[in-house]
Amino acid sequence: MINRIVIALAPLLLTVACATTGPAVTGGAQPGTDVVIDMQPILRFSPTPQSVSVGDTVEFRNVSAFVHTVSTRPANAEETAVTQIPAGAESFDSGDIPAGGVYQHTFTVPGTYKYFCDPHHGAGMVGTIIVTPS
Repeated sequence: MINRIVIALAPLLLTVACATTGPAVTGGAQPGTDVVIDMQPILRFSPTPQSVSVGDTVEFRNVSAFVHTVSTRPANAEETAVTQIPAGAESFDSGDIPAGGVYQHTFTVPGTYKYFCDPHHGAGMVGTIIVTPS
């Protein structure tokens, strides 16, 4: 009886294990990176909030098994509530970042940037970067 239960639950346990872990991003941060923010399997950016200086480059690393994005570019009204950029700054959007992938962005305008993961912002995958003058 116990063997049948274990066999029946094996696919579920494997799915849960894969959803809560992710691929390692190979190697250290790319050259020129000042700060690293991980896109985690629990549908969160970490750390957030994060402070950087003008001219700093942030590397967003997808350490989960899910495809994620990093964006300040709202495509609909729901996303408008979770994004903000300072006056004079251009919005950015990574497009899809596969498991184990990275995206870099260099911040050139001081202020507060609120960003989100397009497919997961409804689950709370949002973040803040505060850029201070250098």
